[in-house]
Amino acid sequence: MKIVVLITQTQDTEARIKVDSSGDSIDTEGMKWIMNPYDEFAVEEAIRTKEAYGGEVVLITAGPQRASQALLQGLAMGADSAVHISDEAIGETVDSLVISKLLASELGNIEGVDLIFTGMKIIDEESVQVGIQIAEELGIAHLALVSKVIDVKPEEKKLVCQKEIDGGSVSVEVSLPALITCPDAMNEPRYASVPNIMKAKRKPMKMVSLDDVDFGSLGISRDAVGKSGAKIKTVSLEVPEVERKLRIIKGSDETTVKGDEIAESAKELVKLLRDDAKVI
Repeated sequence: MKIVVLITQTQDTEARIKVDSSGDSIDTEGMKWIMNPYDEFAVEEAIRTKEAYGGEVVLITAGPQRASQALLQGLAMGADSAVHISDEAIGETVDSLVISKLLASELGNIEGVDLIFTGMKIIDEESVQVGIQIAEELGIAHLALVSKVIDVKPEEKKLVCQKEIDGGSVSVEVSLPALITCPDAMNEPRYASVPNIMKAKRKPMKMVSLDDVDFGSLGISRDAVGKSGAKIKTVSLEVPEVERKLRIIKGSDETTVKGDEIAESAKELVKLLRDDAKVI
């Protein structure tokens, strides 16, 4: 069974965000980059599926040269090989449709794909669109927010999984190939050991240039890749200012507080929470 995981590289969740001088993008100078956290759950689930049912796990990403570090992390976790659609312009794009078409195109070059995992969203744009768009491009089933893979039947080309719904869960059966988006409650991603980190550097990683992509068959031009050709454009970007306030509700200075003072203080607290903080 061939299992593919679609991953991406994002800014570190603890990075301090600064707006670029252009005013419409993030200043990435000196920024630390990590594998998209939701994609870690996808890699873990793919490896568990391989361990349970056999096969191989292939990672695919589209991004600038630095994105290969995310692939190395996935290989160190236990994936078998990786594909990197590499171009610096991909790091600038905010258009999920272009990324989806590029990834779907490379998926079409891999024979015998049975199952595709990816994170439920990417934490930078949080559009929650890439997985759905890829499934649509490939014409396969898409299952969002799967909490558990119950059974995989490669011979019958069937997959049974569990999805959470309001008030409970539901089991769903679909035909393979299928694409699954993974939430953070799906599993606990493993840490890569030092020996596996060293082995990851020797595992196959195929590099794909945009010169190798048939843009005509994708219905887009090469100019669509990058910030200038994106269909969705960011007009302006601002980091919200957090104003911290401290308000002390004063009561009696005496050691013993009177009951009526407690009642008045409680009324004032409720008023502040409702009118100022707007939390009730």
